[in-house]
Amino acid sequence: MEFWPQIKMIAFGVLSLRPHEMWAITLTELIEMADAYGKETVRRMESEYHRTAWLSANLMNTMGTLKRPVTVDMLLGREKDDSEIQTSEDRKQAFQELLEKFNGEAGRG
Repeated sequence: MEFWPQIKMIAFGVLSLRPHEMWAITLTELIEMADAYGKETVRRMESEYHRTAWLSANLMNTMGTLKRPVTVDMLLGREKDDSEIQTSEDRKQAFQELLEKFNGEAGRG
């Protein structure tokens, strides 16, 4: 299994380590560093999405043409109606229906 090129790409590219820095750490440390970098990237992106949604909601609400004010949570898809709340059984049933639908279409294609 050839995984060293991927390890080097993460170390030298994403994490910007120098060769002597990469070889001085263990594989576990490298994985932990990559995981921390990934989590920080997700946090930054979520912050950017929130900032953009906040600005958009303010712009939309100042127009005065909406029946109901738009919220940041609405734009980010976090606000749910009571009718959208599902039990685990409902999710399992919906998943089975999707599987049957797609398996049926795959057999015809």
